[in-house]
Amino acid sequence: MGRLLLTWRLVASDLRRRPGEAAMFVVAVTACTAFLTLGLTANNAVVAGYMKTRAATAGPDITAITPSTDPVPMVEAIDRAPGVAARTGPIFAFDTEVRANGRTASTSVEGRDAAPSAVDRPLVTSGTWVRPGGAVVERGFAQALGVDAGDRVTIGGRAYPVVGTAISAATPVHPWSNWAQIGPSDRGGRIWFTTADARAAADDESGVHLVHVKLTESDADSVARWGDEVFTSDGRGVVGTNIRDWQTVLHDDMNMIHGTQPSLVVGGWLLAVAATVTLAALAAVRAVRDNRRAGLLKAVGAGPGTVAAVLLAQYLLLTALATALGLAVGSLAAPELADPSAGLLNTAGPPSTAIVVAAAVLAVLVAVAGTLGPVLRAARTSTVAALAAPAHPHAHHPWLTAMTAYLPTSLLVGVRLLVRRPGRAVLTFVGMTATAVTVTAMLGYRTAVATDPGTGLTAAAMEAVNDRNAQVILGITLALAALSAVNTVFLGWSAAVQARRSLAITRTLGATPGQVVAAICTAQLLPVVPALLLGAPSGSVLLWLVGGRLVTPPGSWLLAAAAVILLGAAALTALPAWLQTRGPAGRALEAGPA
Repeated sequence: MGRLLLTWRLVASDLRRRPGEAAMFVVAVTACTAFLTLGLTANNAVVAGYMKTRAATAGPDITAITPSTDPVPMVEAIDRAPGVAARTGPIFAFDTEVRANGRTASTSVEGRDAAPSAVDRPLVTSGTWVRPGGAVVERGFAQALGVDAGDRVTIGGRAYPVVGTAISAATPVHPWSNWAQIGPSDRGGRIWFTTADARAAADDESGVHLVHVKLTESDADSVARWGDEVFTSDGRGVVGTNIRDWQTVLHDDMNMIHGTQPSLVVGGWLLAVAATVTLAALAAVRAVRDNRRAGLLKAVGAGPGTVAAVLLAQYLLLTALATALGLAVGSLAAPELADPSAGLLNTAGPPSTAIVVAAAVLAVLVAVAGTLGPVLRAARTSTVAALAAPAHPHAHHPWLTAMTAYLPTSLLVGVRLLVRRPGRAVLTFVGMTATAVTVTAMLGYRTAVATDPGTGLTAAAMEAVNDRNAQVILGITLALAALSAVNTVFLGWSAAVQARRSLAITRTLGATPGQVVAAICTAQLLPVVPALLLGAPSGSVLLWLVGGRLVTPPGSWLLAAAAVILLGAAALTALPAWLQTRGPAGRALEAGPA
């Protein structure tokens, strides 16, 4: 109990004295676990949202659609079939185009009664349900058209006031929510009229008749078996009838995120790489302080195991907090990702056990990879060395002196700083490679969408999927850019702090503060160049692996992105370096080794 109390007091003291470092640790680990959780939870969120909407709207187990002008044979076949709990219909519907706010889109119009139906009872989310002369627009479709209750839509040359918006589980979410049964059609949204208004608006348009059916047994096997038994092709008066079960609707809804999930999962791992660099940079900043704490603990009798446990305790505590936050953020954001068109009742549920384990494993891997090395070095350092020497004693390389003797001062000092701290160069290279890969993938995706928006889906559906994928990739890119910016600042600061004494000596020999700043920037930027050279092709390959498109962005885009990354890294490195050179060189020499 004494060791636990000592560990807790040391951890609490460190958190109180340096909350900024703890906050950065939590933010870095939370970012990667949140994106991973979001990618893994999206499917569950679609299912949860659809089932909640299905329950709230009395969604059908199966919908029968016939193009015949006489739906009676279909209705009679359904009424004769066993296992029918309730039905609604026949409902007249037709495909047409709607115009609103200068935009034209495909839609299906359904004629419905004003009274609530037994099956497929759309839930009104704003305004009222259908009334003569008025239209109710599916909520996701209304958002795409930019209309709400009180606006007007035009169908067949006639303007109708929008009296409300509603959602339904009978069809997939917009833009796949019309029936599209007569010939090739670009699926769009749904609009509900009264039955009389729908038939009047159809005029000479071909239409279909729908019957929504609720079965006594709604599991997938029972629904499929019922459809095969009732709607066979043996000529029982229902030839030409199409059926759509609720599993098909759910599958179409899930298609909206199939292209997004891989981006989120891969983005989570790329953020994990950047987060590892962040934690390693934090550990580098804390190296001298942790070494001294290890020396003090050993001086009072603590063994290497106790020292390692004390130093790791804070990291593990923050890792647990960050994991919980990442799971919460990912789970809360998943419903919004799963329902990009607002066609479902979103619900945020707890992540599954497998997702919790995956997020925890990722967080622990990031924390261990970023902090275990410095902790073990501190635990193995002798007491005298830990109290008297810097965390990383400088190694002398005679060959380095010979190779850099004729370089300009800034480049000479920068190369020597780089060789003295190869670990920092590796961190910079890894972090910038992850950023370059993501930026290239984002530019490649935008290039691919501009040249080939994709096939296999309707134009409206493809546009919705591409827009959501672009938003996700942009979000991952911004998160990686933010972490990379933090990493650059931390690594630049640690480089300036750890080289403070040697740089002070350089200044006493005639180097100007500007040359010292340029030297630190050189040490940080040299690893960035190979990172950019590796990241550009790797980003294109990653896009091909995730999205099936091998696209190379225009060279001008890649050069502009590389220039922005280099200039940003230089600016973020120059700031902490400049702060370290503001004071006189003698003060750094009096402070002793760093």
